[in-house]
Amino acid sequence: MFMHTLRRRMSALTAVLGLSIALPLTSGATPAYAVANLHVTKSHTGNFVRGGQGTYHITISNTGDPTADEVIVRDDFPQGLTLNGGVIVQGFPTTGVAFSCPVQEETGIVCSVLFDANTAVTIDLTLDVAADAPCGVVPNTVTASEQAEGILVSASDPTTVTGTGCSDGDGDGGTSILPVTLNGVVTPFNNISTNNNLLSPGATNTTRQNLGINAP
Repeated sequence: MFMHTLRRRMSALTAVLGLSIALPLTSGATPAYAVANLHVTKSHTGNFVRGGQGTYHITISNTGDPTADEVIVRDDFPQGLTLNGGVIVQGFPTTGVAFSCPVQEETGIVCSVLFDANTAVTIDLTLDVAADAPCGVVPNTVTASEQAEGILVSASDPTTVTGTGCSDGDGDGGTSILPVTLNGVVTPFNNISTNNNLLSPGATNTTRQNLGINAP
């Protein structure tokens, strides 16, 4: 009985020792759960005025493990905004990032990036604003996706188009309907006072008006 128990304890000890010896040999292996951790941000500089230009800045970073596959970056431009020149790439290490933009059209771009761990890439896009571009706030969203690991991230940067023909950036493109004349509209009353609440450019307010009733 004593020898049987001793053999079992020795067998368990051998298994533990074997495990402790094997672990250092595999410590450099990549765990099966290791994945990339992508982030994307978008901002702009310049005033998006009709007939002018503005620049979008897109940064994609990976704070996790290397990406298992290409990260596809896509940006479709709003109506009235078109790409001026090409994609300018900056602010990333010379090693650890493989970057290309096979699609650089006036209406949008499609780029591919392979990231090493803890790397990033920034792209600048200068856009022309058409003279008849829609006024007001225009949404613009960039997406970055990596299919192998099922990663999809996005960022939006709403910008406001202003300029000739735009009233106040609200997108209606209209103009004020004032001043309005009220001559002949109200005739049965006299001594009508109005508050100074018509602030349309070019409009005036009459504080007292003598009205008469014409005989038919």
